[in-house]
Formats: sequence, structure tokens, C-alpha cells
Amino acid sequence: MTKNEKILFAKQILAETWKCSASDFDSDKNIFIETQDVFFQIVTFGNNAVIRADKNIIEWCSGKFSSTPARFIMDSDNFYLINEKLRSHGKKLGDEHIGYLHLFPERTAEKPAGFTYRLFNQDTLKELYAYKEFKENALTFTDKDMLAVAAYDKGSPVSVAACDSHLGDMWQIGIDTLPEYMRRGLAAYLVKELALEIEKNGKVAYYNTWSANIASTRVALKSGFYPVWVNYPCANL
Repeated sequence: MTKNEKILFAKQILAETWKCSASDFDSDKNIFIETQDVFFQIVTFGNNAVIRADKNIIEWCSGKFSSTPARFIMDSDNFYLINEKLRSHGKKLGDEHIGYLHLFPERTAEKPAGFTYRLFNQDTLKELYAYKEFKENALTFTDKDMLAVAAYDKGSPVSVAACDSHLGDMWQIGIDTLPEYMRRGLAAYLVKELALEIEKNGKVAYYNTWSANIASTRVALKSGFYPVWVNYPCANL
């Protein structure tokens, strides 16, 4: 796929979840969707904001943000207003999610020396379930786990990148590295190798992090990923 095809694919996947049109993410105006699936969620691909919200707050959202550019909806003052409104209903803004796509497959990540590497498919990666330390970000320990790449030192895995299919054909990559093996380039290399394997399987590789996680952002950029959208869900108090 080309860069534009990957971005369009991501919009189509998200549109299926949000029950809207992929073109809504390219509109010249903000879009408001009443839903029972979530209480509040906002996403932008950089052009407009698409907000889906419960019937109890959808009119409030539209009244407040119909003419506000997406980048300004997501500033501290408006986040305060949104949080205040959500808290009156027993909710709060959730964590920031920045969606990255593998738009630069030609970008290489240096292979750290001194380790052995192994690729796992959906069946063999279950061997990694014996290592609970890789459940934080890499493995979901469900039947949605699809592929994994691991770095070994002295016969034991020390860094694991894995992907899951919770978003259908857009497979999300997660990475976990043991603390004593961090800052050796393992994360970027494994994420890169896994992204290439995902594409060999005809799927789209997706990476997720948040702006304050500088280390994770560096991994994404070094391995050929590029930020494409930002998403804020809500959570219970």
C-alpha cells in the first residue's frame, strides 16, 4: 500500500467502529455523532474533529465546539470544560492515544549485536505466555495475538514486539523490553521487523503511544512510523 492508501484504510477501520463514513474525518467542519457505544470520544486526523457522544451530552458538545478548530478543542481550557461536563455524569477524559502508521518502510533500524532473534506466528507465540513480563504492552494473552518478534540473551527473551488484531486487518504493535536491556536499540529494531512481517501478511501495521512518552515516540519514528491521528476516549471516575 502507498502512504495515502494506508491512511485511508485507517480511516475506514475507525469509521466501522464509529459507525460513520471515512469521509467524515476529512470534512471541513466538525462532525457530531450520537451513540450508545461510548459516553464520549473525540478524534482528529488533523483537519476536523469527529466527536461521538451519549444523547445526554451530544447537544452540549455540538453547541460548544461546532465552530472550534480541532487543534483548539484539544487545548487545556477546552479539556477543562469537557472534563467538568464528563465528571457531572460520573466520567472523565481518558488517556491520549496517538495513532502511528508505518508510512516509511524504507527507513531502517540498526540490528543490535550480541542477541539472537526469533519470529513467532499465532501458534508458536504462545510459548511467550510463560513470560508474564511481556504482557504490559506487547502481548494481550488472547486469541487476538497474531505475530511476535523476540530478542534473546542467554536463552531467555529480553525484548518482545507483538501485534494483535483487535482492529481487524490493522494490526497494533506493542513492545516490552526488560529494564536492564533498554536503550540498546532493541525496541526500534523489533518494531521495524514486526511491521515488515505484518505487511508481508497483507495487513496494515499500527503503533500507539502518547505525546509524553518520548522514548516510545522515538521508537515509532526510528522504525518508520509516522503520527496520523489523535484520539481521546473517556473513562469512569
